[in-house]
Amino acid sequence: MSFLADIQASLTRYGMSTYLVFGNFGNIINVFVFYRKEYRKNSCSRYLLIASFINIFIINYGMIPTLYSLDHPNPELYLLAFCKLRLYLLHSALMISRSLVVFACLDRCALSCTSLYIRSYCQVKVAVRVIACVIITWPIISLHIPILLTIQSGRCSTFGTYSFVYSIYSFLVAGTLPPILMIIFGLKTMRNLRLIHNRVRTNDDVTYVRIRRRDFSLMIMLLWEVIVYIFSTTPYPIQTLYLTVTSNLAKTTLRLQIESFITYMAYSFLIYINSASTFYVYFCTSRNFRKECRRLFQRKNERTSILTRNVPINRIANTIPHS
Repeated sequence: MSFLADIQASLTRYGMSTYLVFGNFGNIINVFVFYRKEYRKNSCSRYLLIASFINIFIINYGMIPTLYSLDHPNPELYLLAFCKLRLYLLHSALMISRSLVVFACLDRCALSCTSLYIRSYCQVKVAVRVIACVIITWPIISLHIPILLTIQSGRCSTFGTYSFVYSIYSFLVAGTLPPILMIIFGLKTMRNLRLIHNRVRTNDDVTYVRIRRRDFSLMIMLLWEVIVYIFSTTPYPIQTLYLTVTSNLAKTTLRLQIESFITYMAYSFLIYINSASTFYVYFCTSRNFRKECRRLFQRKNERTSILTRNVPINRIANTIPHS
């Protein structure tokens, strides 16, 4: 089934190139939007800001070596250090990004709670501490990867008992726990907002609508990101578990080729969709985010036009002879 190999090569060459270009562009816009002064004061936006930085790293560090290996020998298959380091850093970055989205959902859930004590945790200083802990913790948790990952039979992968342990770890930690937590916090937030809507009336109604729109917009963005995350990430742990369970079975050449293609889709293609698509998910699902993007580009255009108008004046001034 050589056509599967051709499809895989085309997806890598053209699909990943598209991810790379649009993913970098979208995450850079995310950084500019969430770094604006009004957003820097929002704890949820701080999580999304750092997640955008991490996504830029994931896209480039994950895809560029794969694109390079299309026309060159893959260094992952003969350099043990690169084999270990690439999966270690990529896995750590992916888990940091996922954890930040989980905490962003938790932040929205806490903010919508009626308890003042719980709402007090929705502060930028708390978000900064959580982000620091997440960035430090995941590289430590993932240390088993560079220690036990190795190259055998021309493959950079897990083998033996560790292969089974890693498949269980991947299934639970990457494929099950983050989306479950995201969904729980998201549903809890929607429930809290409905309760607030039923309780708040008359004098507080204007304040409520202002807060509700902002928080509801962020929650919708996060919920759609959760949907994209489930679609793009769930095949990875499932395929890892399947390959481990069936590793000792006799397989036909056709089955091996199909498994190889599915593994490519789960490990190297779908897994980057979430990191590359966040800006487009936010833009399509949130009117407030679209307004912020328009304001961002309008300010950039205003600054550009001001600079353009000032250039001729400066040139004329420079041509005036001095006495």
